[in-house]
Amino acid sequence: MGFFSWKTSDTKRAINNHYSGIPTFTVHMITEDGRHWKETMYDGYGKFGGKDIYELIAEMNGLKSREEGLNLVYETWLVSTDGSRKYRQGMLEGADFFNWAVPLASEGGKTPNELVELNLFKVVYPNGYDDWELAAKNGFKLPKLVEQLPGTQNWKEMWDKLPYPARDPYQGYFYPPEGEEEEEY
Repeated sequence: MGFFSWKTSDTKRAINNHYSGIPTFTVHMITEDGRHWKETMYDGYGKFGGKDIYELIAEMNGLKSREEGLNLVYETWLVSTDGSRKYRQGMLEGADFFNWAVPLASEGGKTPNELVELNLFKVVYPNGYDDWELAAKNGFKLPKLVEQLPGTQNWKEMWDKLPYPARDPYQGYFYPPEGEEEEEY
């Protein structure tokens, strides 16, 4: 998958990783119940203050592993165009998140990629493929990423006002060269 990065909830600044050559800045990963982790040199792999963001997502939603947290945020379904059949990522008879070229016996030996190319199936991302606002609307609990840690007196008030972090399209690393226009997001 490469690097993971988002824009902070409070300042909308892209959280670059230290491999990018751009100076890093302090980011706090916070939860609605007041827990927080401070990161001063983000490495791009989802750890803030030693806490893995996807493990935290799993914990916040009653799941057990980092992989389950990743699957929740990046959930992918293969759905037949007539709505009669669907397969969830990780349940594709040997096809996995990275390889949709494995034939499915239940689909006559066609691969998920072939089924999509033939317009027999479509790929559906119920949580917007890393759209945390949509995932939260779907009932999932997620942390927020901020530059300024809220005071204890106004934690809940600040939490409610902050949006969830948006995905950084440059993954915290692959920024365009200086002077070139950045992608609209």
